[in-house]
Amino acid sequence: MARNIFILFLCSALPLFAGCSGLIAEYESGNMQNRDGNPYGKIINTSESASAGSLLVYTGGDVTEKELSDAVVQALGEGTRAERVFSLSSGDIETSRRYNLHRWYQVWLPDGTDVGRAASELSGLDAIQKIQFNTLMKKASDCRSFPAPTMMTRAGVKQAGAANFNDVYLPYQWHYHNSGDKTIASTAYAGADINVKDAWRLTAGDPDIIVAVVDEGVQSDHPDLAANMWVNSDEIPGNGIDDDDNGYADDIYGYNFVSGGQVKWSTDGNTGHGTHVAGTVAAVNGNGTGVCGIAGGTGRSDGVRIMSCQIFDGFEGGDVATTVKAVKYAADNGACILQCSYGLSAGSVASDGSYAEIYGAERDAYLYFMNKSNCPEVMDGGLLIFAAGNEGAAMSAYPGAYNEFISVTSIASDGLPAYYTNYGPGCNVAAPGGEYNTGAVYSDYSMVLSTMPTESLQQYDETGKPIPGSFSATDYGYMQGTSMACPHVSGVAALGVSYAKKLGKHFTREEMVSMLLTSVNDVDSRLLGGQKQIADGAPVQMHPYYKNMGTGYIDAWKFLMQIEGTPWLTARTGEPNSLDLKAYFGDGASAMTFLGVDISDEDMAAIGLEEKPEINKYNGKLKLTPTKAGAACMTVRAIAGGNVTGGGDAIGGMEISKKVSVISRSVRSDNGGWL
Repeated sequence: MARNIFILFLCSALPLFAGCSGLIAEYESGNMQNRDGNPYGKIINTSESASAGSLLVYTGGDVTEKELSDAVVQALGEGTRAERVFSLSSGDIETSRRYNLHRWYQVWLPDGTDVGRAASELSGLDAIQKIQFNTLMKKASDCRSFPAPTMMTRAGVKQAGAANFNDVYLPYQWHYHNSGDKTIASTAYAGADINVKDAWRLTAGDPDIIVAVVDEGVQSDHPDLAANMWVNSDEIPGNGIDDDDNGYADDIYGYNFVSGGQVKWSTDGNTGHGTHVAGTVAAVNGNGTGVCGIAGGTGRSDGVRIMSCQIFDGFEGGDVATTVKAVKYAADNGACILQCSYGLSAGSVASDGSYAEIYGAERDAYLYFMNKSNCPEVMDGGLLIFAAGNEGAAMSAYPGAYNEFISVTSIASDGLPAYYTNYGPGCNVAAPGGEYNTGAVYSDYSMVLSTMPTESLQQYDETGKPIPGSFSATDYGYMQGTSMACPHVSGVAALGVSYAKKLGKHFTREEMVSMLLTSVNDVDSRLLGGQKQIADGAPVQMHPYYKNMGTGYIDAWKFLMQIEGTPWLTARTGEPNSLDLKAYFGDGASAMTFLGVDISDEDMAAIGLEEKPEINKYNGKLKLTPTKAGAACMTVRAIAGGNVTGGGDAIGGMEISKKVSVISRSVRSDNGGWL
C-alpha cells in the first residue's frame, strides 16, 4: 500500500537559513545599508527568521569583552550583555586570531527586544564593524524513519557476498555492496554502492582519527556505537564542573551546544538523525549485531572515533552562533573530519563571495577547522563535508557549495540521482542517500539503513505537529536524503586517513581532497536521454543531472588505492598516444572539464616530447607523442563538479589536480600499467 512521501530537505532534516533572493539582490546591488534601519552599512544580512535573543557582531581591533559589554549596555540598556562567540580558553590562539575568531561577539538581548532596532542602534558603535543576525536553521521536514527488517523478513534477502563481518544487518546495507538484488528495489543496479567490502581487507578504521558529527546528539551508549565514541578522559561525567578547563563542563562524548552540558538524543522533538548519521560513519563492525559503519573497525576497538557536537536539541538550537561554537570545539579537540548534514536553502546565497560576507562568523569558523592539523602525521588541515541539499534545486546549498568545502549529492539504489537531490554548480561528489520510491513500488529497503536511538521518539510533520501514532524506528532504521549520502563520504574519508596513517604516508589537505574527489565511479554515462520511474510519480528525466552530480559516486577501494600508490600510465614510444585518465580522475573523467596540463622542460625532454601534452575535450584522454623511452611527471588540472570554478562572484566546482606519471616504452602492457 502506498504511503505518504515527504520530500526530505537534507535528509530527514533541512536546516533553512532565511534571507533568500531578496537579500541577494540587495546585497549585490549595494543597498544593504537600507535594511533594518542600518544607516552605517554594517548589517550584513537580514533579520528574517533570526533568533530573537541575540545578535553577532564583529569588532575592530582588540576590544575586550568588558569594553564591548559596557558599550552595548549604554546603547541598548540594562539586561544586555556581550560575550565572545568562540572560547579562547583552549585551542590554537594563534590560529584563532589569524581567522579573526577573537573579534566575533554574541550580544544577548532582553526578552521582547526588536532585533532589527537593536542592530540599528549597535551600528552606531565605533567598536563594531559588522553585525550579523543570528539566523535560525530549521528542520523543514517530517524527520521520519522506518524500522529495520524483522528476523523473519531478513531471511528473504540474499547475503550479496558482503559477509566480511558478522553484523546481522550488513546484507541490507546495499549502499556498501549492491549486487542488484531486486528485493532491495525493483530497479536495483549492481555496483551502485561505495565499494567498501574489499577495502575493509586493507583497513577498517583507526581510533586516532576523530570525526565530528555536527547534528542532533548521538546516542553515546548505543550498543553499536559506544565502543567507537570519542571520550574526553579529562572530564568527570555529571559533576557540572569544567574539569579540564576547556570552557565546557561535562563534555564527555562531545557537547550539547544548545542547552549546555552532556549530549542528549531523546529530548522531545529529536528524531534520531544524529545517531543515524554517526552509524554510517562508524557503527562497530564485527560485533555480531546490528549494522556496519564504513570506518567502524573490526570489533576490536579499532574504529574511528565519533565526537558528538550537538547543534539541534528537540525544537531548540540550530542558529549560527550554536553551530560555529560546535565547529571550533571540534577543531580544538582533535577532529580532522567535520560531518555536516545541514545547510542553507539552495539559492539563498548567490556566490562564494556573498556567502563569505553574509555568513562571516560561520565561514571564519569553518576556515579555522579547515586549517587545524589534528592528524599532522597524515594530513595538513581538516576536511569539511556537507550535504548538497534535498530541494531538487539546480545548485548546491551552502555552506557545501563554497569552493573549499565538499558538497555531496545523492544517488539511489538504481545508481541514478535520487529525485530529491540538489545538483549542479557547487556539487562535488555523489554517494548513496537512498530513495524510498525507487522503481515502481515503495520500499523501505531502498533507503539507507543505520543506527537509531534505542528509545522510540514521537515523529512530527513538517509543520512541527505530532503525527498521531507515529514514532521513530528504534535501535536500527531507514532514512533517506543527502544527509545520508554525506556521511558515506565522511566515512570513506575517515577510512582513507586511517589507511594513510597505517602506511605512514603524509598528504596536504588539498592532496587528500583531490584523491577523495577522484576516487569515483561514473554516473554520467547513464544520464543522457534516460529517465527513471518512481512510485506514484511521473518519470524523472535524467538529462538535467548530466555533468551536475559532481565527479561521480564515491568508491572506497579506489580511494585506498590512490593513497597506497598511484598507478602509472604507459605510452608507446614513437607514436601518438591517447591515455585514459580514469585511474587518476575516476570513471567520470570522460565527461569532466579539464583545465590543462603543467609539465616542466626537464620532464618533456625526459620522454622526448616536442609539444606539450593536451587533454581531448571530447573524451577526457591525455594526448602526447613521446619520441624516446623514459619517465616523466606532469600535473593535470580539472574541475570537481561542473564546468566553472567557484570563488568570488562565481558559484561552481573546486579546482583539483593530480600528479600523473607517464612511462614511455616501445611496448605497452595490456593492463595499462597498473602497479
